[in-house]
Amino acid sequence: MNLRATIRSIGKYCYQPDLRSLAFMRIALALVILTDLCIRLTDFTAHYTDAGVWPQEMLNQGWKTGYWTFHTLFPHSAFLPFLFGCHLLLAITFLIGAYTRLSTFLLLVFYISLHNRNIFILQAGDDLLRLTLLSCLFLPVGARYSLDVLRNKVRTGVPLLAFPAYLLLISSVYIFSVLLKDGPDWRVNYDAVYYALNLSQLRLPLGDWLLQQEALLQPLTLLVVGLEACIPVLILWPSKSGRTRLLAFVLISLLQLAFGLTLFVGLFWLISIACSLALLPASAADRIEKFAHLPKHSSPPAPANRGFLNLLCLFLATLSLAVNLSTLRNFSYEISNPLIEVVNALRLDQYWGMFSPGVLRRDGYLVYHGMDAIGRQWDLRRDEDYVDYQEPAHIVDLHRNDRWRKWTENMQDDRFTFLRPLYCQYTIRQFNAKAKKRKVQLLKLYWVQKETQPSYQPAIRKEILYCICNED
Repeated sequence: MNLRATIRSIGKYCYQPDLRSLAFMRIALALVILTDLCIRLTDFTAHYTDAGVWPQEMLNQGWKTGYWTFHTLFPHSAFLPFLFGCHLLLAITFLIGAYTRLSTFLLLVFYISLHNRNIFILQAGDDLLRLTLLSCLFLPVGARYSLDVLRNKVRTGVPLLAFPAYLLLISSVYIFSVLLKDGPDWRVNYDAVYYALNLSQLRLPLGDWLLQQEALLQPLTLLVVGLEACIPVLILWPSKSGRTRLLAFVLISLLQLAFGLTLFVGLFWLISIACSLALLPASAADRIEKFAHLPKHSSPPAPANRGFLNLLCLFLATLSLAVNLSTLRNFSYEISNPLIEVVNALRLDQYWGMFSPGVLRRDGYLVYHGMDAIGRQWDLRRDEDYVDYQEPAHIVDLHRNDRWRKWTENMQDDRFTFLRPLYCQYTIRQFNAKAKKRKVQLLKLYWVQKETQPSYQPAIRKEILYCICNED
């Protein structure tokens, strides 16, 4: 058997998905997308209109070459609500598997445009969502449990490189997460979990309890790195039965569930679990099918001999790998034009370095020190005449959702100081529009910074004036 035939045989028997697992991923991903859009709709005006924190005249402040969006067209009309309605309709269409390939493509286009409209509220889960939708264009995610099946409009053929490319994508999340964690927090002192749980703007109630379990924190740091190192090996191992990928799915689910229960990471953990459902082998899909009383289907897909699609999969996978390699400190290569424009236009840019190279030490919360027309002070957060600079009981509760938390996190970055007056002016406008006790004319926006110290020592506290603004 020659080398080409050997590679084809390995791809056919070891790296082919189960069509039901792809359908499970599609359904779970669609539900997460609907959840995401509903959360975004609660801050529709604040995040996507000129009346919010990020007017379209500021877009060039954060854009990279090749970015684009159609969410800035006709900003003062009903166009944006119409776009959100279309986006929701596409998510429902994707959920039920109607015109699946077309709805997947349009979902990807809408998400790229929406993400580019306000890049300062995005997190790694958004990158993973986009990249998974791109992968779904090459995978028959609508071949089971869909309206397309009822309409007899499905193609079960899979380009030989499509599923291996997707496995590489999921593996890259954990491969590069490990490689980027090269600071002493992870490699020498093993206190990364301690510092992560000290970030009170992220820590959830279960994280409060875990932070007090001092004896567990170093072993947990080693466990996180160990799991992230093992998961890619299990995903990429050439297993005919798919048991290694099943184990990878279990480990991903446990790891992401632990993150989601202890830290306020938005939808990242749900997106990660939903995307990894495609890893489930036929044996697991059989059990799910039986447990849920789903109609039985013949599952094995037929490898499709589509040279162009295979070349396109290889090209996109190579670009994604190059993007990930460029995030490493010791890798000097950078993608140049015109490829970088392709990367940015398709939003293949990605970074899996949360808490890398070490965990951020700085933490804190905002204080809204307002003044009325005759100089009397007012606390806009508490709506009281005494401005409270003391730390709230649960800082994480100050953020309505993870989008606002991410915006606040970006305001801490010295590269993005231009976000502060925009947020300050938006805050004073919103407060005065709803004020029942007293309107304010001036707002001093303070950041009370806490710097975590080792070994449970008291944090160093400092008050930083972000900006002073009025409503105009």
